[in-house]
Amino acid sequence: MTDLIDLVQLQETDDSLITLFELTLPQGTLVRFANGLSNGSDNLYFPQKTVDSNTNTYPLHEYFAIPIDLEGIDYTSNGPMARPTLTLANIPSLTRSISSDGDGTDDEKVVKEILDAEGIEGNKSLLGTRVVRRRTLLSHTYTASDSAPSSAPVEFPSDTYIIDRVSQENELLVQFELASPIDLEGVQVPHRIIVGKYCSWAYQGYHTYANGGCDWPLDSKGRFYDINDDVITKNIGTISAWSSSATYSAGARVKTTTNNHTKIWEARRAVSANKDPETHQAFWTRLDVCSKTISGCKVRFQGNTSDDTLDTSNSLPFGGFPGTKKFK
Repeated sequence: MTDLIDLVQLQETDDSLITLFELTLPQGTLVRFANGLSNGSDNLYFPQKTVDSNTNTYPLHEYFAIPIDLEGIDYTSNGPMARPTLTLANIPSLTRSISSDGDGTDDEKVVKEILDAEGIEGNKSLLGTRVVRRRTLLSHTYTASDSAPSSAPVEFPSDTYIIDRVSQENELLVQFELASPIDLEGVQVPHRIIVGKYCSWAYQGYHTYANGGCDWPLDSKGRFYDINDDVITKNIGTISAWSSSATYSAGARVKTTTNNHTKIWEARRAVSANKDPETHQAFWTRLDVCSKTISGCKVRFQGNTSDDTLDTSNSLPFGGFPGTKKFK
C-alpha cells in the first residue's frame, strides 16, 4: 500500500482511483460491483484478499460495471458513527427492457438473475447485507485475459458496513443507509435470532468457513441436491469437470473441485473459454445449494444412497427452530 500512498501524493498521478464493492447477500452469495469505467464498458477484475493454497495465487474476480456510489464516510474519534449512503441502479426497474451480451454492458439483467436466484424480491430484502468497499488504482486492476497474480492485491484499507434501511427509491436508483457492524439498532444479544422455518447456518459452513453448524461434507458424500431438494446426481463421475479451453452452451453442467470442495454448475447462457464458474458467476449458476428447510436437511443427512427412503437414526444439524410459532 506504500506505493499507492506515494503515487496519490504526486501532483499528477496519471491514473484513476477505482472503487469496488462486494455485497454478501442474505443467503451468502457474493456479488461484486465497480462504479463504471471511463475507458470502456468491460468489467473489472481484481484479486481476492487471500491466497489459494493449491495454486499459490490470488484468484481474480469479476466486478460488474454499474452505477454505484458510496457517500458520507467520515472517520472521527468522538461522536456518533457515520451512517453513509450507498446509491446504486435500481436493478429490477432497469432490467425491464435490457438485454445483456455478457461483455460488461447492460449487466443489470445478469445481476437481476442472480438476485432472483437468491430469492431477493425487492430492495428491502437486501437489509442486513454486508457491504465491503475496496479501493485501488486502475493500473492495479486486471482484465479477463490476465492470469491470477502471485502477489497480494495492491489496495487501500477496506471499509465494511451493513445495509440498515432503504432511504430512497425510484425508477432509476435506490439509496440505502449503511451502518457500522458495531452500530446497528436492534441488534440482539445473543445475536442469533430465532427463525422457525429456515436454517440460518451457512451451507457447508463448518468446513468452508470454520463456523456455523452445517457440517455437510464438501464432497456431498457423492450425493448432490439442488435448492428444491431434488437429486442432481448420486454419481459425480457422470458430470464432467470444467475445462478452461472448452466452450459451453446454455444449460450445460460442469463440476469444479477446490480444496476437496466439489460444486456443480449450470451455464446461464453460452459460455466462451476461460470463464471459470468460481469467478464468472454472470455465466454460471451453482446448482448444489441448500433449500434451508428441515426437509432439505433430511434428504442430505438421512437420505439413503440406494433409494429415496430416509434413515431417521441420523441426527440433523438443522439451524432453525421448527418448534416455534408466532403468538399475539
